[in-house]
Amino acid sequence: MKSTIVVFLFLVTTSTRLLGQKSTINQNLYWLRYYNQFTLNKKFVWHNELEERRFFDKDRLNNLIIHSRLHYNLKPNTEIAIGLTYSLQNPQDPNSTSNLIVPEIRPVQEFSYTMRINNKLSLQQRLRIDERFIRKNDGEKLLDGYSFNFRFRLRFQLIYKLKEEKNKNQTTLKIADELMINAGKDIVYNQFDQNRIYIGIQQELNKNIALELGYLKLHQQKASGNQFLNRDIVRLSLYHRLTR
Repeated sequence: MKSTIVVFLFLVTTSTRLLGQKSTINQNLYWLRYYNQFTLNKKFVWHNELEERRFFDKDRLNNLIIHSRLHYNLKPNTEIAIGLTYSLQNPQDPNSTSNLIVPEIRPVQEFSYTMRINNKLSLQQRLRIDERFIRKNDGEKLLDGYSFNFRFRLRFQLIYKLKEEKNKNQTTLKIADELMINAGKDIVYNQFDQNRIYIGIQQELNKNIALELGYLKLHQQKASGNQFLNRDIVRLSLYHRLTR
């Protein structure tokens, strides 16, 4: 428990220091997400996400991303998962005159462990590994082939039940910090990819539907190494649970 808290505090401290870096580009976005969980049986749950990410400026599309993962419950508090992500990346600048859309195919593996601290508070620790196949391009048009790199993602998330009554809908507070690190021969200047700090409120509407509204602070190093994206993001999620 102590080591987990130390690592979590280190991530928060690191992200705070990185936010102070110069040569940053400030942007405001909103993300709209549909998250579906289909319970196949006691061991397997199929997770699917569809998210549209847009700039507030000109309401321009930034990214359309689809995730699909099959989760296996090793224990009540431990899961492993494998899956695939498909991404269509639009220009990172809402004022760009380019219409280039860059596809990415991303196999994913994941391990997560949830530690219950008390009846209301729990800590979820997640390690995700991305294998990123990104279509080559020259900034104006797509080229043949794909570049490749690994990305390691470590997330700590506190989950606190604000309201929990028997047979009533739950209200939950989430606070998270996720650090992402790049690796591979094509990674020269941006071994640090990004850090995400998140706070959100989830409200169950019934046993199958929940809404979550949150704020995400994203700080990302660009491939050049000397520029950073500093993004303030509003995220709205619709959770939908289904059972076979």
